[in-house]
Amino acid sequence: MFRFLYATLIGWVLLTPLAYAHSEGFANVFVKAVFSQDGFVGVENHWTFDEEFSESKLAMVDKNFDGKISQEEGEVLMHDILDNLESRNYCNYVLSGTKFLKEEGIKEFKAEMVNGRLVLNFVVAFSEPSRQDYSMLVVVVDDLSNSVQMTSNMEISGVVAPPELDVEYFSDSLSGLTLFRAFRSDVRGLFIRYRSR
Repeated sequence: MFRFLYATLIGWVLLTPLAYAHSEGFANVFVKAVFSQDGFVGVENHWTFDEEFSESKLAMVDKNFDGKISQEEGEVLMHDILDNLESRNYCNYVLSGTKFLKEEGIKEFKAEMVNGRLVLNFVVAFSEPSRQDYSMLVVVVDDLSNSVQMTSNMEISGVVAPPELDVEYFSDSLSGLTLFRAFRSDVRGLFIRYRSR
């Protein structure tokens, strides 16, 4: 009897954290690093959620039952989904040299239903000037808390830059980058170097 109680207690201790680690939803993500003539200014995010999460969020805001998301309903979703992620830089981690850049807010937010899935488009603003010499950035989108389980497709991610800047980029794993040790091994980053022409 004691062994049974002991095994039950050990099982409860081991499984309890898993109950709290469950994801609210799943999102396929791709991004574009955005530059102005003065430098790096933001990350354009495109998040597409799974059908179950999408249906629950649509049911929460769609008061007229038209199956669409109005601007007003979109603002409710923005606060419901993204406000919880503000303290985590909206899941946008940008490494410049040896420091992570702090986000400067959200802009150009839009929510819509596409083929039964909730799609969020928004820009996380940053500010990092260009110089005559190359500057290096690594852009990663991932939710370390796992409240939204993300699959980031860096192969189709890219950059938007004016001709005044010389910008090169590629997608690669984060292995060997000390500041990204907390990230899952399958997460990839967008490696960028840029300078003024």
